[in-house]
Amino acid sequence: MANLILRETAGNPQRVALLFEAGASILASDGSVPFHVHTCPSDGKREAHAWRCNSPYCSIFEDLCPDHGGIEPVRVGREPWRGR
Repeated sequence: MANLILRETAGNPQRVALLFEAGASILASDGSVPFHVHTCPSDGKREAHAWRCNSPYCSIFEDLCPDHGGIEPVRVGREPWRGR
């Protein structure tokens, strides 16, 4: 596993969001990069938590995050079906 895959960002000092930057260049109509939310379930040792992702290839939204042994979302430009 690479270094810490999810990064913490603080938009509001009361709330911390974890995100996975997949390099998507798709923009929403307001010019922002659209993200979707995944849920990493609890396992008795840690609480469930949400993490945002902008990979356009995700289809499973409730599974372990990459930091807890889950599969890293596909990054744009590194699609395995294109031999990258």
